[in-house]
Amino acid sequence: MATTTTTEKVVVKELLPLIRVYSDGSVDRLLSSPNVAATLEDPDTGVSSKDIVISDEPSLSARIFLPKNPHNKLPILVYFHGGAFCVESAFSFYVHRYLNILASQANIIAISVDYRLLPHHPLPAAYHDGWTALQWIASHAANAAANPEPWLLNHADFSKLYVGGDTNGANIAHNVLMRAGTETLNGDLKVLGGLLCCPFFWGSKPIGSEPAEEHPESLAMRVWRFVYPDATDGIDNPSVNPCAPGAPSLATLACSKLLVTITGKDEFRDRDILYHDTVKNSGWNSQLQLFDAGDEPHAFQMFKPETHLAKAMIKRLAEFLV
Repeated sequence: MATTTTTEKVVVKELLPLIRVYSDGSVDRLLSSPNVAATLEDPDTGVSSKDIVISDEPSLSARIFLPKNPHNKLPILVYFHGGAFCVESAFSFYVHRYLNILASQANIIAISVDYRLLPHHPLPAAYHDGWTALQWIASHAANAAANPEPWLLNHADFSKLYVGGDTNGANIAHNVLMRAGTETLNGDLKVLGGLLCCPFFWGSKPIGSEPAEEHPESLAMRVWRFVYPDATDGIDNPSVNPCAPGAPSLATLACSKLLVTITGKDEFRDRDILYHDTVKNSGWNSQLQLFDAGDEPHAFQMFKPETHLAKAMIKRLAEFLV
């Protein structure tokens, strides 16, 4: 009589409260909102969206958003979602709703990049995906796109290109802007602005209000060890600690204006103020702005966009994206 054996599914790695990885390769993304379909004329904003392919190798997709009745050429925002490099996606509910609102209020084309996530794609995969997406957009300006997107060709003003994101997505945006400072985009296209909302930066030594006793096992520290385990200098790698001794000068940021937003209850607040001040003192000779959105946690405008402070923040972002 044949016997059957069952392989027990066991947890091999986890980063609570975000993600759990099992022995059979399956993953529970514990904090992701559900994916939603793209829409033709969203009933609340009138914004249309569709899913597009940026690259087959590596496999890279995005969701593009277009405001209703675009009569003039529109600014472009290349957007990277938050989620600690391991949850959420370009197609998830919170990201979709937020970019509908932002594209409508700012009257921009938004491209939400579905960069590769942990655990199957540790950093620097997401950084490479950010650069691939930006080069693909630049290829449209140079009339050299291998898989051209009509919404970009017909409606985009390539002289008004922005790169931005929330939390770890803002970290990706920063790293893409730093790379653009040393490498050339297709057709020598220039980035006009950077939009960093509560960016994920950290370091080995606590600063400001960061509690010293909790610092070694803070969530930020645990996230970085999980997503980039072989990073040179660990948590002081310039990718996550751009203010570390010996990090490349922030004067090389490749944009003409930069907006950094902070909130009162964000654990990254002091880091983000330090980042702003380091840019200011670096010799970077462009428009630098810091916006305090109020006594809220980071990314609050995505989760509760109907609140007074969220509306005020989104309005401020829209005013920047011109």
